[in-house]
Amino acid sequence: MHDGKPETLLTQREVMALTGFKSRTSLYRRSKSGNLPPPVQIGLGQIRWRAADIDSWIQSLPQRRY
Repeated sequence: MHDGKPETLLTQREVMALTGFKSRTSLYRRSKSGNLPPPVQIGLGQIRWRAADIDSWIQSLPQRRY
């Protein structure tokens, strides 16, 4: 549902900073395997991830129990 606010889109560097992944290859491999939300193409050679998708993915990760 669209509430009138523009959706925040993240660059690969921003996603890497949020997730802790160290390479673009890791992002694309995980996206392809379904272990990370897929990116969206916003223009020729312009790839972004929806911030809400990345936030939801981070929240869905299991907490490590000690």
